[in-house]
Amino acid sequence: MDATPNQRLEYLYKEYVRLNDKAEDLINSTYDDFKSLGVVGAVIIVWKPISEIILPTIPKLDSSLFLFLGFLSLLIILGLVALSNLIKQSYSWYFVYNLQAYEVEIKKELREAEDSRIFNFNLGKGETRFIIASYRLTFRTFVLSFASFITFVPFVILCYSSVFYAVLYLSISLIGFLAYLQIFKRVLKQYSSNKFLL
Repeated sequence: MDATPNQRLEYLYKEYVRLNDKAEDLINSTYDDFKSLGVVGAVIIVWKPISEIILPTIPKLDSSLFLFLGFLSLLIILGLVALSNLIKQSYSWYFVYNLQAYEVEIKKELREAEDSRIFNFNLGKGETRFIIASYRLTFRTFVLSFASFITFVPFVILCYSSVFYAVLYLSISLIGFLAYLQIFKRVLKQYSSNKFLL
């Protein structure tokens, strides 16, 4: 039995709302990641005083090595949070792509004009380029400023303790940061193509 146009529209809209809620949940959980990044950022600042308190209890441990391992641990945690965030962003873009397909079908059911502004996700090519460019600029600015903070603050602190560990930390963090940027670039390229954003 075929569905009536109203039933089809109702089904399409329910599915559209469900996908929209999923995308919104992902975005909200991304904001929780920012809280985690803030906590780790604060720990980076106070790691040197913390290490000076812990070191006297373990006299055989090299203070420079302990400081380096602490910063490296924080860097690894931040890297995992950042990759998790990138996965969430990828899912969000995927949901936007699916939402666009539902918008097209809902517009057909409502007999809306092709250039109707009833749904904002279904964008024209010029608007898509604008959104991608502004997203890319905003995200790059955030990532570059945060990466600078998590790379250079520990580097400067480690320089006072051991130049070798400072250079090693800088090298590891820059390699990780460049790998992250390459992954981000591929994700953005995939979801900014005409295939995904109409």
